[in-house]
Amino acid sequence: MPTIYDVAKKANVSTYTVSCVLNKSAYVSPELTERVLAAVKELDYTPNAVARSLQTRSTKTIAMLIPTIGNPFYANVVRGVEDRLRKDGYSLLIGNTYDETSEQVRYLNLFKARQADAVLLFIVPGGEDGVAKLVSAKRPVVCVGRAPNSFAADSVSANNVYGTQLAIEHLVAKGHKTIAIVTGHTTLSTSTDRIEGWRRTLKKHKLGHADTLIETSDHTEVAGCEATYRLLEREPKTTAIFASNFPLMTGVVRALKEKEIAVPKAVEVASSDDSDWLDIFSPPVTTVAQPAYEMGERAADLALQRIKDNNRPFTKVVLEPVLHPRG
Repeated sequence: MPTIYDVAKKANVSTYTVSCVLNKSAYVSPELTERVLAAVKELDYTPNAVARSLQTRSTKTIAMLIPTIGNPFYANVVRGVEDRLRKDGYSLLIGNTYDETSEQVRYLNLFKARQADAVLLFIVPGGEDGVAKLVSAKRPVVCVGRAPNSFAADSVSANNVYGTQLAIEHLVAKGHKTIAIVTGHTTLSTSTDRIEGWRRTLKKHKLGHADTLIETSDHTEVAGCEATYRLLEREPKTTAIFASNFPLMTGVVRALKEKEIAVPKAVEVASSDDSDWLDIFSPPVTTVAQPAYEMGERAADLALQRIKDNNRPFTKVVLEPVLHPRG
């Protein structure tokens, strides 16, 4: 495997000159630059990323933690992040936490060892302490989708209060009187915001908003199914259910089908998150579309800004969701 010394010898220049050409860290004459690049091409030389990072104090990599790449919403956020980072020559490292605190801890330690220039993450339930330590240590961190409750940091999220209000208003307009919500753990800002939006709308219309109409659980299909069984055991007169994401929505629909409850005739389902395939999904599900791709782009922008200036004030970006009625 050729080294920088081989390139320097081939081009008849110093290793410093080779480094300046490849890193664009100092002026090198067009003639010498051409000789170096020709030697690099002929030898098929690839710069040592570890050595380069020691010189530049940058690995040109940014790490990201998401609950699961299997959820189309998170996949679209990642796409937005990666497309934005590519423009500035950065690469993306991705880890799936499955909303497990132990996985978040493991990956954050790994990213630290790999010297990632910044970390973007969806904080896991109960996982704010570890992230707060990174922020207080002046490490570039951007909280995506789930704004932190206990500390200040750069963040990009959707207006989940407003988004839930859109969905509940739609259900109320269709004549529903008993509307329940199935959402994630209340240690997450997304969950508390959605419950707040649900409660505000029902209060506005003087409809029931008792805690017995609220179910919290893990963000999985199985958890959503189990939550729906518990919900209907307590509130059998429920006529509509709002689920906070794709997996929970799938679990809600599965439970209703298992109980042979007609959807949407007997119980209508609405959900946060959207995808084109829902246009042909049966039963029809009204959704609140979060701007996932833009969320990723904006998060990547904040990370790049933080890398350039780690003393700048924290920025909180809140994006507006859109209602997609179906059925």
